Amino acid sequence: MIAREVMRTRVLTARPDMTVRELARLLVEHRISGVPVVDEHGRLVGVVSQTDLVRHELEPAEGGRDETPAFYRDPEHALPRGFHSEAPDYTRVSEVMTPAVIAGTEDTPVVELARLMQRRHVHRVIITHRGALRGIVTSTDLLKVLVRLLGKGGG
Repeated sequence: MIAREVMRTRVLTARPDMTVRELARLLVEHRISGVPVVDEHGRLVGVVSQTDLVRHELEPAEGGRDETPAFYRDPEHALPRGFHSEAPDYTRVSEVMTPAVIAGTEDTPVVELARLMQRRHVHRVIITHRGALRGIVTSTDLLKVLVRLLGKGGG
């Protein structure tokens, strides 16, 4: 069995200039955990996942600074109890994505895709042809293959 037989060809993608908030909304709305990142010409430039977003959120502010605007730190302008200020996050996908893409071709054997995922600790392999996005195979896709095989008396 090869990638072409199990890959999804309708692939949601992110753009490098999207904000992490827009990306999070995309992932939640479509109930997916990651997407390839393509530039304005449709070229694959990276991959981004929920893990990247969590890492971004857990990173301390640059230099350990308090990100609350100075206006609200001034006791004279303090917000009433129960209110708080959040600085909007304008971080772009390009700042949190992984630029190294774990990729295979449409002819890559499914067992090799599984080994790649296991070895590289990833949940998706991007299927490309000459650098262009052709599809995606996720760990969920491989589980579906396993269920089909087991259902045919494979175990």
